[in-house]
Parts: sequence; structure tokens; C-alpha cells
Amino acid sequence: MTVVMPVYNESATLPATLDSISAYARANPGVRFVLVDDGSRDDSVRIVRTRLGVIGGVELAPGDTIESLGDAPVVLIANAQNQGKGGAVRGAMMTLQSEMICFMDGDLAYAPEDHLPAMIAALQSADVVIGSRRESPEERRNTKRLRRLMGWTFNRIVRVGLNLPMDDTQAGVKGFRMDAARTIFSRSRLSGFSFDVELLFIARQHGLRIAEIPARVARAHRKKPTNVNLATEPLRMLGDLVKVRWNWLRGRYR
Repeated sequence: MTVVMPVYNESATLPATLDSISAYARANPGVRFVLVDDGSRDDSVRIVRTRLGVIGGVELAPGDTIESLGDAPVVLIANAQNQGKGGAVRGAMMTLQSEMICFMDGDLAYAPEDHLPAMIAALQSADVVIGSRRESPEERRNTKRLRRLMGWTFNRIVRVGLNLPMDDTQAGVKGFRMDAARTIFSRSRLSGFSFDVELLFIARQHGLRIAEIPARVARAHRKKPTNVNLATEPLRMLGDLVKVRWNWLRGRYR
């Protein structure tokens, strides 16, 4: 399995992330991590480049393919310009040849050891596998009420507006068989917060089998400040959902 991890301005978390994923890859030789730096403005790229030699990783050079890099457990793709999470993930996904591909948040909000084994098992019979968070009392205490309300409202709008029955479309851990990834990412267009919803909408329209696995936010991540602007993001989300429906009516996902 190849795990794509988009990164943007994560210099504070990257040292721990690199230690964690390189250790996981050594213990699980069939897993490779691809860090996609999406035009970070901090020291993210420098930190990764400095550590690549230590952990046995490599940086993808122009003209190379990831499969041509041998068994390197960690690969860096450094985008010169910011493309948004959706654009960064899509660009990497369309170059991979792995039988199974997934993406996870680059700040390790979801620990690989807690999710990848279940992801690989579920992809034996499903085309797409998504993480679904089931909030515990502890997680509810550590999540602001406004964020919970926004998440609940967004999910209900997605259910009604796009006929997606999933309880959680936004967890940052999703996996695909290679053919399914080609079908979905070659048609996806959004790059912002709502690109997860677009992926699932396209999958449903093409009759792909979607399975869910439990997703649990890492304890250290629960108190991390959000980058989502709670004042402007709801309107942007609604606009994105309208775009998804419009793209479908125009035949752009067919």
C-alpha cells in the first residue's frame, strides 16, 4: 500500500511524523509513505530533506516515477505552489501504480498503526474505504461545541443535497483500489475542504463499493488549533456542494 500524506506548514509536527512513519514502514515493508508538501511557507521542506538520508527516504525528481525509486519507505514530493489539499492529493494519486492507495492527514491526526491494517483488510472486498469517527465522551469534551454543530449541520446537508448516506465524510483517512482511484481522481475538481465529499459522490455515481472503518483522532491532535475559519468556511462549503451538483448535471463526472 502507498499512503499519500499532504503537508502544509507543518514544521512543528514533521519531526515526530517522520519518525513515526519511517518506523511503521520498516516494520511493514509493504507500506510506503509519500509526503506531498503543498508549497509550504515555513521550514517543512527543509526539515524533510534533512531527514530523508537518515530514514532512507528520497525526493521525487522531475521525470521520475515513485515506483522507479525502489524500496524507499518515504518519498517527498515538493510542490512549488500551493494547490490545496485536494490538488496535492489528486496530483500524487494520479501518478501511483500501487494496488492499494490511501491518503491520511500529514499531521498524523490518525495514527497509521490504528487505521492501515483495517484499511488494507477492507480493501480486499471494497473499492473505496473511508474512516468514520465515532465520538467518545472524551472526544466530545475536547471538541468545541461550535465545531460539533458545524460538522453535524454539514453532514445533514450532504446527506440531503448529494444523497450520501455516510455518517462522516470528512475524516482524513480514505483508501482506494487503484482502478477506483483512477476513476475518481481523474474526474474530481475541487481542492478545498469539500473535496472529500466530491470523491465520495463520484464513487457513488460510478457504482463503486464503499466501506467504512472506525477512525479515531489521535489524543495529541484533539487540542490542536484548527486552520478552518469558522466564520467563512460554512458558506464556502455550501458553495462547494452546489459546484458538485452542478458538475454532475453538466456531465463532468461521467
